[in-house]
Amino acid sequence: MFVCFEEECRKNGTDNAEVKDMVQRSNFPQLEVAIHNYTTSESGIKASLNVSMYYLLKKMAKVVKSSLLVSQNDAAAAEIDRFVDVLTLNYNFLFGDAIYHVKQNRQVKLRKPEQLPTNEDVQRVKQYNVNRMAELLHDEYLSWTATEFIELRDLADCRLTLFNARRGGEPARLTLSNWIGARNGVWLSHDRLIEMADVDKQLFSDMKVMYQSGKGNHLVPVLVPADTVNALEKLCDSQTRQDCGILPSNCYLFPSTQNSVEHIYGWYAVHKVCMAAGVQDPSLLTATKMRHRVSTLYASLEVPENQRSYFYKHMGHSANINASVYQAPLAEIEISQVGKVLKALEERNPLQELQAAASSSLEANVQPTLHVWQK
Repeated sequence: MFVCFEEECRKNGTDNAEVKDMVQRSNFPQLEVAIHNYTTSESGIKASLNVSMYYLLKKMAKVVKSSLLVSQNDAAAAEIDRFVDVLTLNYNFLFGDAIYHVKQNRQVKLRKPEQLPTNEDVQRVKQYNVNRMAELLHDEYLSWTATEFIELRDLADCRLTLFNARRGGEPARLTLSNWIGARNGVWLSHDRLIEMADVDKQLFSDMKVMYQSGKGNHLVPVLVPADTVNALEKLCDSQTRQDCGILPSNCYLFPSTQNSVEHIYGWYAVHKVCMAAGVQDPSLLTATKMRHRVSTLYASLEVPENQRSYFYKHMGHSANINASVYQAPLAEIEISQVGKVLKALEERNPLQELQAAASSSLEANVQPTLHVWQK
């Protein structure tokens, strides 16, 4: 966007514009044009890019102000505050259309049932995940290289992401210590487990739970089904990681290869597995779409209100966000419950019913009520 800004400054007779000039209120007219030119194409406005410019400019203003305060240039730092005031006052004018498009896309397009993953695709990916992980782990003659490690890593990450309906980047950031803690059951109280029913005990034996730090200073839970435990054990094996080119100091459960210090890109792992599983439209089976699907299905279940808070806490959002952002409108319930009532009311005539009641009652007592209904 600075290139667009620089071009506008040159048109107005200002050469050698610098990046910090973008947060000067005297250059705000040129900045307006730069934002429009940068976030608009022949097909229309790039809504998400346009909205992101607002937050990027505010962040940039903080960085510039901080450097000015450090250099004891208080007057210039105060000028940055005035620029932020101008930017905030013009928020609706500059970004209003883009915000409308983003909300419309979220409320209408993304929440339609046709945009949710189908049961067939979800089951197809699950079975491919489970079967392929079992094939890799049970092959006694398999020589583990980076190729096999990458495939198993992507399969395990995809399985945890879709099973938990987590955001794509969350399981990808899991560390070795997260899994070791889950494997050792450090988050479970053995005293409470002893008092549980046998059915619940079986569930605890078939599933592990990991916790990782998330946004807002809270822990994000990740449940591990039994079919993925052996895969995670293999990914943690120090000899396997060494043979497959994993940096010894890499602390991630799903690490990048070639001695990288980074973790994998969660979206790419899910997309890659969906392609291998034969999903016709992988764009419909992503971490975000899976969150929409799980939220919608959960909303249709007859679960007591006091138990729903646990689900919302796992998903990392509130009941209001679940209803207004993630879950698709429950059209079936709308028709079967509300539509049935409205149709019955339409076929009735409350005024005629009241008049019939009035004719069989004392006219002096019923007449005022009848007059109110008629009005």
